[in-house]
Amino acid sequence: MEFVTPIVTPIVDSLITRVKKELGFWFSSPKYARKMRARLLELNNKAGDLRNKKEVNDAGNLAVPNHVEHWLTQVEAISKDAEDIPTGGIGCFKFTMRYKAGKGSFDILEKIDDLENQESKIKWTNEQIPLGMITTSIMPSTSEPVHHDDGTQNMFISRKVIFERVLKSLEPDSNTQKIALCGMGGVGKTTMMEELEKVVRKRGMFKWVLKAVVGQKADPIAIQQAISQYMPEGLTETTRDARADRLGKRLEGMSDDGKNKILVILDNVWEEIDLKHIGLTNPFPQGLKLLITSREEKVCIKMDIETSSIFKVVGLENAEARFLFWNTVGLSDEGDLHTIGEEILNKCGGLPLAINTIGKTLKGEKVGTWKDALTRLQRHDPNDLYDIIGDIFDISYNHLKKDDKSVFILCGLFPNEFNIPIEELMRYGWGLKLFQNTYTIMEARHRTDTCVSNLIHANLLTESDNIGGVRMHDLARAFVLSNFSKFKQASIVSHGDHSEWPAEDTTESCERILVKCSGMSEFPQGFNYPSLSLLKLMNGDGMLKFSNDFHKRMKKLQVMSYDKMKHPLHGVSLCYSVGLRTLCLNACSLVDKDISFCGDLINLEVLCITRCGIRKLPSTIGKLKKLKLLDLTGCVNLRIDDGVFQSLDKLEELYLRVSDKKRISFTNANLKELEILSRKLYALEIEFVKNVLQAKSVSFEKLQKFRISIGCLLKEKDQDFVDKDSEESSFRNTLKFVTNFNELVECKINELISRTEELHLSVKDISHVEVISVIPYRHSMFCNLKVLNVFKCAQLTYLFTIPVANSLTQLESLTVSSCHVLTSLVSSCDGVNIMELPQLVELELYDLPNFTTIILNNDISASQPLLTKEVVVPKLSKLTIGSMEKLEQIWDCDITSGEKDNVSVLRVIKVDDCDGLVNLFPRNPMGLLRHLEELTVTRCWSIETLFNIDVNETLISMNTSSLRRIIVEELEELREVWKINDENNFCHLIRGFEAVESIHIEGCKKFINVFTPPTANFRMGALLTISIRKCGEENVELVENSQEEEVCIYVFPCM
Repeated sequence: MEFVTPIVTPIVDSLITRVKKELGFWFSSPKYARKMRARLLELNNKAGDLRNKKEVNDAGNLAVPNHVEHWLTQVEAISKDAEDIPTGGIGCFKFTMRYKAGKGSFDILEKIDDLENQESKIKWTNEQIPLGMITTSIMPSTSEPVHHDDGTQNMFISRKVIFERVLKSLEPDSNTQKIALCGMGGVGKTTMMEELEKVVRKRGMFKWVLKAVVGQKADPIAIQQAISQYMPEGLTETTRDARADRLGKRLEGMSDDGKNKILVILDNVWEEIDLKHIGLTNPFPQGLKLLITSREEKVCIKMDIETSSIFKVVGLENAEARFLFWNTVGLSDEGDLHTIGEEILNKCGGLPLAINTIGKTLKGEKVGTWKDALTRLQRHDPNDLYDIIGDIFDISYNHLKKDDKSVFILCGLFPNEFNIPIEELMRYGWGLKLFQNTYTIMEARHRTDTCVSNLIHANLLTESDNIGGVRMHDLARAFVLSNFSKFKQASIVSHGDHSEWPAEDTTESCERILVKCSGMSEFPQGFNYPSLSLLKLMNGDGMLKFSNDFHKRMKKLQVMSYDKMKHPLHGVSLCYSVGLRTLCLNACSLVDKDISFCGDLINLEVLCITRCGIRKLPSTIGKLKKLKLLDLTGCVNLRIDDGVFQSLDKLEELYLRVSDKKRISFTNANLKELEILSRKLYALEIEFVKNVLQAKSVSFEKLQKFRISIGCLLKEKDQDFVDKDSEESSFRNTLKFVTNFNELVECKINELISRTEELHLSVKDISHVEVISVIPYRHSMFCNLKVLNVFKCAQLTYLFTIPVANSLTQLESLTVSSCHVLTSLVSSCDGVNIMELPQLVELELYDLPNFTTIILNNDISASQPLLTKEVVVPKLSKLTIGSMEKLEQIWDCDITSGEKDNVSVLRVIKVDDCDGLVNLFPRNPMGLLRHLEELTVTRCWSIETLFNIDVNETLISMNTSSLRRIIVEELEELREVWKINDENNFCHLIRGFEAVESIHIEGCKKFINVFTPPTANFRMGALLTISIRKCGEENVELVENSQEEEVCIYVFPCM
């Protein structure tokens, strides 16, 4: 038997070990159960911390590790499993139940170990979520109809079929990888692409959406750069191929073998693009799709897009085109012009751009103009739609006034998709003598503004995203550049493309040239245009070289503009262009940072040396006897030679803003000269920081355009009232005072109040704002104000009387803060009790401990709400109030049913640290909620209920509230969000809050329920999340498990 022992013994030992383990579940069941409960409590605490961290990052648009959501889901699943394990009444004789409890607890403990191990490996980076990443998704069924947003696209029913076909190709279950929208310029390709992007983002069809606008000449490096801006990191490689390899690898990693879907959009593709030069190698990474828009179907085919995936966007159907045309001209399709209009419409080929352009040209014109337009169109083949577009632009151009034509042509010089600064148009136009009968720079500016406005209305220019800028449609730009014989100008955006340069036989006649020098190492030796009047060079790096006689060849030059040219410029070389009237150097490198050479350009009338690092304004500038505009913006640590200002007899505009601690220091001689010079100035931008009494030397009498600060910088780090992206092209007449009343009066700058659009005021010894105005006082003194910011005025009791407040007809934004004795904004006067601010959009009141109401009436003993019926602000959309100890009410206690509310367009309300506030809203506040989208209430320790509502037939049938988000934090007395008063207890269906998507409640110790009573029948189909945290959970009726630190309830609507 000895040979059996080595075989049997291991088997027996294994069985004994297994039996011991199974018996252990029975013997140790109570111990395992206790340990499981303790460990589960610890795990739920960790889950609460993770949820808090996730909420903070979500609110700040910061990255959340991928495994957090899954980990939290697993914790919830384990917690639910643990609830099913019996832990009580399992004595020794209940062997099966005791065994199951022990084994179940042991299994849960093992899972907890695994989850804690996973949690220890979660790394938080707090990186900003890339632009291209889609972090939320609402996934409707594929049968859900498409709902377009506002825009012209919505009215074109014929586009819906194409739209839905493209959308189907973009679905994850479609095998199509490359899709194209094809059609001629102006037909609406980009508009449809933008609508598609909105839908795929809303539905969460892709994890990443990356896009680039290509333009006429495809620059792979520019496309790579544009795409990388939507990714977590930019590209550091310098060569095309290296960047392509890096981009391709990043796309592979982002795809994660198809787990993450990626959409790449290339808009406005004019020619074939070799996708591998960008980084889109064939085959694409799994889950990646490409959507392009192009005018040429052949371009799409050459890029290997299947013909079945090329969707043609064609002209509008007749009924749609007819509607658009007659709607544009502002007439019905009947009457004397009907027949002519229909014939013109037929020539437009159903193109929205063509219809809009010709329609706006004919709007308000007499029958003769309509007949002339038709005659011009009839001379060409109506089937050639490209010629039709050209004819339409030609017609619109010929219909323009002379100055409008000049500005239109000048806009055609700038690169495609460029934000064209209107101020730059004026400065170039002055140098080229474009404007008839204008004798000052200010007159030229007004003329330029008028021309731009006319061109926008004629649909030849469009408004830019940047304030103070415009854009030109690529077809309009192509029209200008293709007519060289007429306009004699060229725009070289891709300098390596010889077709963009003027033909050799036109060098003698070419008058204007723009060249983008990106990537250029040496300027063409054959650059010889003796008739050139305007030269604009952009984006040249430090290695760019010019021939020694480069500027000698351009003796007729009137305008020279160098923008971001890093190669050091020798001033001497510029002196050959003695006919220059406008010289603009922005962010350029100058040899020795010296501009003494400018003194030899004796015909200069506009000189702009901005951000070029110069440290001195030399005395030679005084030789420019014709100079009308001098712009030295951003020239830090600048010293000005004595005698310069004194010599500039003709100067009309002076810009010296630095907005930097290294500001300009004026000598006593400078100030004396500035005092004399300022009497002639029409525009001035300056900061008096070092000594406020410096401003006493300056005359402000003639100023029409100004940005002036006294006692501070124009833009502090914590005050962003000048838009960073557009501050160079936008300009509001601005005053900013941090001083005392006597000094303000002494410098007489208050003479500018009536012309001021933006006023920032911190004057510690004034009782009301009116006193800063000039004498004799006029109610209309503040009538041009659009932005008013009053802060740290220690003795201020009110801002204005009601008559003065009613003169603020242009005011859009009002901010009042840190005025500790202020009790109201306005004071009653002369029996006038109603204040109306018709344009006010944003109102912010903060750190006003004695403030109670906007209009203080005679009965100061009675409690007064902030916004009474006498305060009329029909456009107010954002209300922010905080740290107002004595504020008890925002609105009257009751708003009569059917009564017209004077603040019904409010979209955002934020209330913070108002301890005396008992009722946030009046009873039955439905009229206030029609447009309200976001409500945030924090640290208001007297509020018990947010919405106190009586059930009535109006409320039951109401379906107009726009409220989407509710955030409530640290309201110690809050008991419920909604209190529904229904005397009959009929549980009526409440429809008024169907748009609410999220509710967040935190730190409200007495909170009991979201709805009172809990049986209230609310219709909230859009609700996605309810987050309740640190609210004395043992009292919260909505939550069954009162031990959890944080309770999150997710309610999804039926799809």
